[in-house]
Amino acid sequence: MANGHGNPDKLPGVDESRFAIALESAFRRYGLVFLLLIIAAALSGVFSVGYFSHASQSTENKTVKIEYQRFGRLQNQLQLKITVAREPEENTTLVLGGEYMDSFETSAIWPQPDNMYSQGQKLILVYHPAGQKGDFSVWIYTAPDQPGKAVTTLHVNNAPEMSFWQFIYP
Repeated sequence: MANGHGNPDKLPGVDESRFAIALESAFRRYGLVFLLLIIAAALSGVFSVGYFSHASQSTENKTVKIEYQRFGRLQNQLQLKITVAREPEENTTLVLGGEYMDSFETSAIWPQPDNMYSQGQKLILVYHPAGQKGDFSVWIYTAPDQPGKAVTTLHVNNAPEMSFWQFIYP
């Protein structure tokens, strides 16, 4: 189609970009595969709750175990489960530190601690003895305040300190 301006393939008033045309062509060719990869990643928990997101850690002597979601979304609730093997006559003290106070807002703690306070950048929960020996679990529900990687530390009674990370998507 000749338009009388020299280049027979170019339309008057249209400024074509070869890069944009090549990019559109690539999206038409591989777009469905790319979309399916995103959907598969989301379903498997790469962006929030799922197989790749669920994580747990234990101390070497198995006295403390923590279960959490490695990936989360900003302002969406996350659950943190801490299980402690405790002695019948001993207080259980949980100390959450690191970036926990800056990165998360605690919305609920179950069971409620007998004492709870903050000391600098640490949240301290104290549970009095229940008179029973065995596993004791605490569920902490939080909402992330800021996106990015947050490293939290957990110290329980005389057990060694544990550290874990969570990545929060905007």
